[in-house]
Amino acid sequence: MSHETIYKYIWKCKHSNKKELKRDKNLHKYLRHHARRQKRSKLKQNRGCIQNRVSIEKRPKVVNERKRQGDYEVDLMMGSNHKPGLIVLTDRKTIETKLIKISTKKAKSIAKKIIRKMKTEKKIHTLTFDNDLAFAEHQEIARILNVKTYFTRPYTSQDKGTVENRIGVIRRFFPKGTDMQKVHHSTIKSVERKLNNRPVRKFDYLTPLEKKKSIKKIALIT
Repeated sequence: MSHETIYKYIWKCKHSNKKELKRDKNLHKYLRHHARRQKRSKLKQNRGCIQNRVSIEKRPKVVNERKRQGDYEVDLMMGSNHKPGLIVLTDRKTIETKLIKISTKKAKSIAKKIIRKMKTEKKIHTLTFDNDLAFAEHQEIARILNVKTYFTRPYTSQDKGTVENRIGVIRRFFPKGTDMQKVHHSTIKSVERKLNNRPVRKFDYLTPLEKKKSIKKIALIT
């Protein structure tokens, strides 16, 4: 008898009211993770759903060294009860941050919003995502914005530490448990302005926008 057969019997007992199974109805409580169990078939369906993803390990060295503007990390900041909240995009060089309110995590909608937000940016080289299926349409984003897309290693938050840090600051404005669907677009715009006009110690207290301007000046001189 396989362990899978045993698991099936335990869960059958839990959800059944049949008299012959009543004796074993509470067996699931002895399992290490007894709250819920995901079916193996579902796990298989969710694996590899992001087609043609390129690992962060293949990302150019210039991105890792933060030597240029236009290399963005992208993440989702969820609202209350894990409802959609914001797309957060942060430039690795300047820490300039862009916020996009979302009402769904559907990949096509996420792609459209990122494209709309970023298409006016003159310098975009790369976008680095985590492995959330919300970013499954990365190839469409790459095609329209003419950028390279990369994905972090699973369960490795430090691979996108810049945007994670920015989300920590954003949480001061929108604490965990905030229903982001009730937050007006103008409020999100205001927070975006505050983030990008906030002095940063490692830039000798220049703001992200000032840092961006200083890079442009240096580029013109050289």
